[in-house]
Amino acid sequence: MNIREVDNNIVLEGIDKFEIEQILECGQCFRFERIDRNKYTIISRGKHLYVEQTGSDVTFFNTTINDYEYIWKEYFDIERDYSRIINEILESDNTIIDSVEAKSGIRIVKQEPFETLISFIISQNKQIPHIKKIVETLSVKYGDFIYEYNNKKIYAFPTIEQLAAVTEEELRDCKVGFRAPYIKDACNKLVDGTINFIELYKLSTREAREKR
Repeated sequence: MNIREVDNNIVLEGIDKFEIEQILECGQCFRFERIDRNKYTIISRGKHLYVEQTGSDVTFFNTTINDYEYIWKEYFDIERDYSRIINEILESDNTIIDSVEAKSGIRIVKQEPFETLISFIISQNKQIPHIKKIVETLSVKYGDFIYEYNNKKIYAFPTIEQLAAVTEEELRDCKVGFRAPYIKDACNKLVDGTINFIELYKLSTREAREKR
């Protein structure tokens, strides 16, 4: 893969195992909008990105190399060798070869952990369009304004402190339903330190799962 900076755009040439549609539409993230086939806008970490894929080339528009290095490279897990992972999976279980080949362009996006936590609390018994709408409503009502794009105001997902200040009743007004107390509980535990993302990142997967 080759990375070029062209007219304030970042172009990834010849990227392997990357299909923007599969990555965004598979249900692992919710702050995106489809503009056209393989053309999307994404909001993450207070940034708004327009991305387009043509074959094995991906362009991040109006993006600095600094934002690419510190946000989008990690978000899309660019440096991980997905070909090696796929080969290892098929070596241990080749019965899923059809599924793997059909969706071999999926990458595990590395979202901001608080947004991920709240989004997946919201996702209980919800379809993707409903989840996206609720997450967008929370962002517009309680998140910071980023800028205006195509006559639409773009907002970041609320911070822990911003969402912790929202009451259960206000959350229910955002159509979260029975999930309101779970969202409040998560926010409270993050504020008082019961949940600490930095500490969790230091643990192995097994240790993190066992931590209650």
